Amino acid sequence: MADNSQALLEQVAQAFEQKDYRMATQLLKQLWQAHPENPWVQLYRGRLYEVAGNLETATKVYKHLLQAISIPKVVSQARQGLQRVEMLAHEQRQTAIAKATAAPNQAEPGVLVLEPIATEQRQAAAQAFGKIMEIDAYTARMQLPNRGWRIYRLGAIGELAFYGQQFQAAGIPAFWVSLEGLRNLQVFQVQYLRSPQDSPPDSTPVLASEVPAGAIVAVCQDEQGQVGEIAFQGTEVSQWLEGMLPIFERVVDTPDVLRSVTQRQRGEETQDYALMCDLHLPQRNCILRFCDRTYQFQTGMNFIPDQQGRDEGTLRIHWNHLIDWCKQCFSEQPHYSEFLPFAEIAIDLPHLLQQIDPHFYLL
Repeated sequence: MADNSQALLEQVAQAFEQKDYRMATQLLKQLWQAHPENPWVQLYRGRLYEVAGNLETATKVYKHLLQAISIPKVVSQARQGLQRVEMLAHEQRQTAIAKATAAPNQAEPGVLVLEPIATEQRQAAAQAFGKIMEIDAYTARMQLPNRGWRIYRLGAIGELAFYGQQFQAAGIPAFWVSLEGLRNLQVFQVQYLRSPQDSPPDSTPVLASEVPAGAIVAVCQDEQGQVGEIAFQGTEVSQWLEGMLPIFERVVDTPDVLRSVTQRQRGEETQDYALMCDLHLPQRNCILRFCDRTYQFQTGMNFIPDQQGRDEGTLRIHWNHLIDWCKQCFSEQPHYSEFLPFAEIAIDLPHLLQQIDPHFYLL
């Protein structure tokens, strides 16, 4: 029986040399049924998966042999097989990327963003992420965010879409957008909100043609400084975000009053923060942006329950009531407030930020 098995193995080897994979398949079927534990049978089975293009299964077979078998020749050939599979997978990936970026408008620059992953899902996500990006699982785990969005890669939008689609298929939340798409996004600075029953100021043109029942009317300013109104339903808001932007001021630090003026240290320090809130309306390709420094709390809707408290509350009290109102109106929509982790990554990409208008009109 052993001699018969050895003879069949020699025939299998010869079939592989002659690239007669049909014959190799027939012979291996006999060997696998009789001797599935034989390392050489497993090795040739891995090679058969390899030539058939089933690289994932071939990789599992080769890795199993490297971990469980100590026969030098089997280990050597399994290692060579694993290297071939990895190289082939890399070549296939590069070919797919080249094909994706060759399509019209797919070579324009864009950004790929990873969304946070729950702790209980990180191990499986790291393994899938590492496989897609051809890195080890530990490095992959460090690159996956656990809170807030993370800008992961810049490049051609076709390539980013290629990776993003693989991430999504593996259960890793991600999205990608072209820089042109970001530049075409309209951002309106909200001055105040009013109910449809309130009459608009005579000087305020209505940007929306009609005000449907139950709508919210935002008096806002566009990039050119034009003031108008946008009426929208709460269901149009896909998500809303909160953030704090630091306000820097140039200061002079004089630790010793006896020092001369020339010895004083000059620099920038964070003096305060501007509180921001964005409502995303994707169907209109726009964002309604609120800022505590520019919102006119004395006009329009009163968010403080006590109607007589409108003129008495501090700016922070008014802002907190506005946020509470958002939480009630948009309770079904995703709410993001982890802006700092995203900003810490974005601030290290000045060449990206220089291409995007921040649409921030504080001063």
